[in-house]
Amino acid sequence: MLAAVCAVTIISALFYFVLKGRQQLAHAFPQPAEQSIIGQGSSVIAYHPEAREIGEAILRAGGNAFDAFVATVAAENVLAEGASSLAGPLGVLIYRAEDNQVTYLDADFNDPLDPAALWKINDRKLGKSALVPGAPAGLEAVAKKYGRFAFSELLQPAIALAENGFAVNRLMAGFIAHHSKVLKTTKYGRRTFFPKGKPLAAGEILRQPELANFLRRLAEEGSAYVYRGDWGERFLSIVEEKGGRLTDKDLAQYEVNWCVPWTTTYRGYTIHSSSGHSYGGLWVLLALKTLEHTILSTPPSATHYWQDADTLERMIRIARQVWSESDLLDHRVLDNPEIVQSRLTAEYASSIWEKVRNRVPPNVMGSKGSHSYHIIVTDSEGNIASGTTTIESEPWAEGMFVEGVALPSSGKIPWNTEPGRRRLSPFSIHLALQEGQSRFAVGAISNSVVETSFQFLVNLIDYQMSVRDSVSTPRFGTFPSQLRRITKKLKLQLDTNWLDPRVDSSVVKILKARGIKVTQKGLIDTGLGTVLRINPEGESEGITAPVPYVTNPFGHSPK
Repeated sequence: MLAAVCAVTIISALFYFVLKGRQQLAHAFPQPAEQSIIGQGSSVIAYHPEAREIGEAILRAGGNAFDAFVATVAAENVLAEGASSLAGPLGVLIYRAEDNQVTYLDADFNDPLDPAALWKINDRKLGKSALVPGAPAGLEAVAKKYGRFAFSELLQPAIALAENGFAVNRLMAGFIAHHSKVLKTTKYGRRTFFPKGKPLAAGEILRQPELANFLRRLAEEGSAYVYRGDWGERFLSIVEEKGGRLTDKDLAQYEVNWCVPWTTTYRGYTIHSSSGHSYGGLWVLLALKTLEHTILSTPPSATHYWQDADTLERMIRIARQVWSESDLLDHRVLDNPEIVQSRLTAEYASSIWEKVRNRVPPNVMGSKGSHSYHIIVTDSEGNIASGTTTIESEPWAEGMFVEGVALPSSGKIPWNTEPGRRRLSPFSIHLALQEGQSRFAVGAISNSVVETSFQFLVNLIDYQMSVRDSVSTPRFGTFPSQLRRITKKLKLQLDTNWLDPRVDSSVVKILKARGIKVTQKGLIDTGLGTVLRINPEGESEGITAPVPYVTNPFGHSPK
């Protein structure tokens, strides 16, 4: 039931294999971007090397960070192993170097205007799981507001990639085979992913002419093609056919939101974070402000928190208490900047710290989600675009496609707001400035999205780690949400945390004796994400977080 109602990503989609008993811990797949990317003032940090190369080519051609970001995101969605969709949401933290301005773009889903159109637990009408997409409008908005190139130009590399095809990697091959039942429900799925009656194997070429046509029309007509054009009509037709009740008014009234980011200070840094209806940014800032009430050991002789039971316990208890803050999932609070900023003070954080220090049990509340790709781009002028693109569903969701674009089933996640308004989101995107200069950009994905960003920033700021160490050192995560059948809501399982198996048994023993339950078996989702560091001389270094501990899910020998 969890898989039917909880958003998943590349990691969380592998739960099935863990439950089947394949418990060996190993690197599942090589990730080329695990090698840090060093740039002389510009760099593109993304999981797919081909997407990264497209962004770099845009920079060489004279584009800025915002141009390269749009082109890279479009390409990433062509290459996605079912884990992202251009019919999904988008969140982008924008830093403009010329005036040190930071802005957050909230291009997340909208709920239906008609409350009766909302999906409910056990609803069999798959069309009701579809929401109003935000990514097309969001990408166009970034290009038009901040880019140098026309939106149509930035989509050309993705069009060529979809048209000409690319070699399927082992991750996608495994996902196609595992999700064959869903993918075979449509002619498009059978024709695209099973061209000879068998699932595409690693190394075979995947061509997506329908997706190329969608991108071509998007380039020609702009986002109007989605919200007021032919694609939108086909989208509504499929949704209606599957029992949904979205209308042309739902699409026509969609607008992106440009928001002032949530901002606070932490140990001499100013941290700007995703805002709007993103509770992920607020979560991380609250955790940092609470942690500021305790002193961590300092480099270079520092014992890292995963090596010290006392510090690790404090970190985990802080995470649990912040999850107990009911304001996080209250859209009325997120719509009121004054209330939010009142929470981001040392005084308010001290009240959370007192609960941590006194070991007050956390309150179980709310639901959470996970995301698929995070991309960070910086250019020689110092501009930064840092954003998350996702399907917020299982890979390829329910197998519904419109012109090769998978329709997310994110409406199944019960964190609704008001009819026609922006959905809540766990997007966790952060920019750290020191003395007015950008120093770190961090974005996380997966089930432990907020815990990941929290620990990345602590590693970079408190422990002064390299980008490689900041993403590869052991971390903890929040165990998956569980469906409570009585309330029919997803509740966080706050009495258990995922914990990297590299944490020593002596530390774990102390934690358990103090009532901290952790799991180190099977799939350990301590999150994924992307980190960028910029030194005072303007040199940049970025990296994507590897997947250190997963099962060998598709029967291949790990490399």
